[in-house]
Amino acid sequence: MMDMDPYYYTRQEITINMEEIGRKALRITIPLILFSIILFFILWPGLFSFNAFRNAFPDNPLIVLAIVLGGIVLHELLHGITWALFCKNGLRSIRFGIWLRMLTPYCHCKEPLRRNQYIAGGFMPGLLQGIFPLIFALVQGSMGFLLLGIFFSFAAGGDFAMMWELRKEKRSSLLLDHPDKLGCYLYKKKNKN
Repeated sequence: MMDMDPYYYTRQEITINMEEIGRKALRITIPLILFSIILFFILWPGLFSFNAFRNAFPDNPLIVLAIVLGGIVLHELLHGITWALFCKNGLRSIRFGIWLRMLTPYCHCKEPLRRNQYIAGGFMPGLLQGIFPLIFALVQGSMGFLLLGIFFSFAAGGDFAMMWELRKEKRSSLLLDHPDKLGCYLYKKKNKN
């Protein structure tokens, strides 16, 4: 991890605690999901039915479980791969693991990144696993992709909320992923006169 000398930088923790995360995530994902469902219904009224919903799921529940578990792993990989593209040490700066107290996988970047780089890595799973399947569902009339997009948009809700928190920070700001919480440390250069 890069040493951010306190002589040159101020440090501020920007995190979302567990009590807030659900509320903030829902404020972002619910409008996206409702818009997608309404648009799907308008574009594909004949496909918006209980039978289409039921037929969107594979008959074998193990396939559904594999899709969910594989999607969760892919979610963390997408964070890590995207952040690694901007890291001096590439994938060596990325750590994957499981938070046992919450039984959830995580990805942690050990190098500070510029704001837009950090946001790109934070946003990538929601974009590729949530928003793109929703767009595909709307274009093709696929109830299965609509459901996938909804599920993985909800799964990325915390990421969306965190990236929203960072939107007003300067592009030149350095962000260091927090090792134990949803969020990061913000480093700003001190003005030396």
